[in-house]
Amino acid sequence: MTLLDVVKWVIGLGAAVFLPIVMMLMGMLFGLRPGKAIRAGLTLGVAFTGINLVVGQLLVGQVAPAAQAMINRLGLHLTAMDVGWPAASTISWAWPYAAIMFPVQIVLNLLLLLVGWTRTLNVDLWNVWQKVFAGAVVMGVTGSLTWAFIVAIAMIVIELKIGDITAKRVQKLTGVPGISIPHACATWLLPVAPFAMLLDAIPGMKKLRANPEDIQRKIGFFGENIIIGLIMGLLIGILAGYKVDKILQLGVTVAATMVLLPRMASIFMEALMPISEAASEFMKKRLSGREFYIGLDWPILAGHPSTIVSAVLLIPVLVLLSVTLPGNKVLPFGDLGNFGCLMGPVVAIVGGDLVRSLILGVVVLAVSLWGATKVAPAFTELAIQVGQQIPEGATQISWLKTSPVIWGTLEFAEVNWIGIILSVAFLVAGFWILKTRYSDLPEAEEAEAAGGKAS
Repeated sequence: MTLLDVVKWVIGLGAAVFLPIVMMLMGMLFGLRPGKAIRAGLTLGVAFTGINLVVGQLLVGQVAPAAQAMINRLGLHLTAMDVGWPAASTISWAWPYAAIMFPVQIVLNLLLLLVGWTRTLNVDLWNVWQKVFAGAVVMGVTGSLTWAFIVAIAMIVIELKIGDITAKRVQKLTGVPGISIPHACATWLLPVAPFAMLLDAIPGMKKLRANPEDIQRKIGFFGENIIIGLIMGLLIGILAGYKVDKILQLGVTVAATMVLLPRMASIFMEALMPISEAASEFMKKRLSGREFYIGLDWPILAGHPSTIVSAVLLIPVLVLLSVTLPGNKVLPFGDLGNFGCLMGPVVAIVGGDLVRSLILGVVVLAVSLWGATKVAPAFTELAIQVGQQIPEGATQISWLKTSPVIWGTLEFAEVNWIGIILSVAFLVAGFWILKTRYSDLPEAEEAEAAGGKAS
């Protein structure tokens, strides 16, 4: 059995099995009793399973077909098709050097943690495939294995640093201490951060702040999560051209999502609290009290209503953007109803504010379409090499959630100076803005809110 076979078997367990095993072992390493560690790990697996069922069966299984019906009604004909993350990960793992990325991420993360260059221990090893995707695409464009691994390693470091910077906001949003989200989806914060700063500078924007709790308080019955979900589902069904029975079914489906996801997130808290507390004590004793975060997958952010509300409301916007956005060639398809992971980090940095989330979500969608368009030729070539069939009616395939880091790298590889300048500008500005404006402590945010009420 080769290293790739071992890695594929481990990854094949899925996040709902693999991550609980890792967390059980970590819990015991941090001093939890075996029984308590096993219970915490198993509870985490239950939470992942629950969220995957809700997102997969309800959002992807029911909302995505409705969004695709909108596309069919508009008669969209674009040359590249988004195949979604399952196909993208399968193609990525067929890259001959894929298995090496697994130990690379583990060793690099531990080294950076040891020397103090990161505070995040990323246990979300299941998503290492996204670094494999980056390496495979870059090698397809440059022909260089060296550059492929340089870019993949850069992604690992960038994810960890964004996880460190946004950890306080993630913890405040989720209510779980000692965690961060070092996920590829968080790299969208680099191009989003400058726009978030501009929004904050617009006079009157503070008055437009609204989270689901504010909406419910102001409009009562119609502001409840279950009613908001019902209305969103009905609207999407109408736009899709569904008959009355299917419109009503979709309304109940989205309402169910709005109720179930926050409850699944509460199970995350139950699972992670004992491990987080044990990890904190462990680090205080052995690393001079250094702050330390457990890096998790994005679904823990799915429990906040603003994440799902914004992800669902932006589906029609994504369909319209795919037609109107200059330079876009990608037809949203595989991940059309599954970009909550892109919105979760955005919701975290804006403190759950739905208005800002929706506005910044348009930036997220534009970056996704442009990035997927850029990567389509190289990804299609890789797919052909590993025997993946191209869908009928499409000349290329792509992946809608291609990281902006990969897009920027391809601009360098093609020596596109405008793209290079913009990529570097957003990388530097994004990190600076995130660090100076969106890594604040909860106390600072509470003081700002208190000052706003007083005025």
